[in-house]
Amino acid sequence: MKNRLIITVSDVHGTKAYNVHQIIKKLLVFIILFVVIVIGGGSWFINNLSDRLETLKTQKEIEINSREKQINVLTQKEEKLQAQNQFYSLQIKSKVEDIDALSSKLDDIEAMIGLKDEKIEQLTRETLDSISDNTKYFTLLTIPNGSPLKNTRVTSPYGYRIHPITKKKKFHRGIDLRAKMRTPVKATANGVVVYVRSRDIGGFGRVIKVQHSFGFMTIYAHLNKTEVKLGDVIRKGQVIGLSGNSGTSSGAHLHYEVRYGGKILDPKDFIKWNFKNYDKIFSKQRRVKWESLVKLISEQHKMVLQ
Repeated sequence: MKNRLIITVSDVHGTKAYNVHQIIKKLLVFIILFVVIVIGGGSWFINNLSDRLETLKTQKEIEINSREKQINVLTQKEEKLQAQNQFYSLQIKSKVEDIDALSSKLDDIEAMIGLKDEKIEQLTRETLDSISDNTKYFTLLTIPNGSPLKNTRVTSPYGYRIHPITKKKKFHRGIDLRAKMRTPVKATANGVVVYVRSRDIGGFGRVIKVQHSFGFMTIYAHLNKTEVKLGDVIRKGQVIGLSGNSGTSSGAHLHYEVRYGGKILDPKDFIKWNFKNYDKIFSKQRRVKWESLVKLISEQHKMVLQ
């Protein structure tokens, strides 16, 4: 009887006794303990996992909040920089317009008092006869000549005119040449790029200025695109930009100027200038000191050949 367990059950029908072996008793105890351990361990594991998930969630929220703060800070900085850039752009635009207006006034003054009263230096026949063909070719490489556009015509000449946009009388410092949008614009002589504005601001919009030898300069304005940079050394016939409609312009074209020693010259005479009519420019453009200039060119060319 030592290895048996007696279970007595009583009800309305009487009392019954059942004998259970001791091994079964131990097995039941083991099962009960196992179930308790499993339930207790599972509860601990679930609670621990829940705590870890909660911790990870909290860390994730902290990271997200930190990133959102960084993004907000960067966004605020970007907005501030954009506002500053817009402010400075407006200031630059205003200054450019002021400079253009002042330049226009100076041009008007020069046009009124500088054309008739300045001393004209005549080119002597002796100097003209001394110019060799090689010197002529050298001159046509270094001083602006020919057209910056292929197959074009003058749509607005040099001199006083009614401005197509403002409708006011204004001195036109160059000539306007007909050109479709994005037509290649070529340099009219060897030179160095001394100014490039690649942004569409001011009256001229995108503009290029090229300094040539012996005090000459050419200006190309209302461009659609600039193809050169400040300081670039360029050759006659090199494409420096594309024609366009930037700045204060009523349509696609090229504004072209020729200057000498700060004086504004009529570009039309230089566009027509070539080897065959080489002598004609000297009588057309009397504001250039041709006598001294031709002698200097001849001397320099002889030194180069030596």
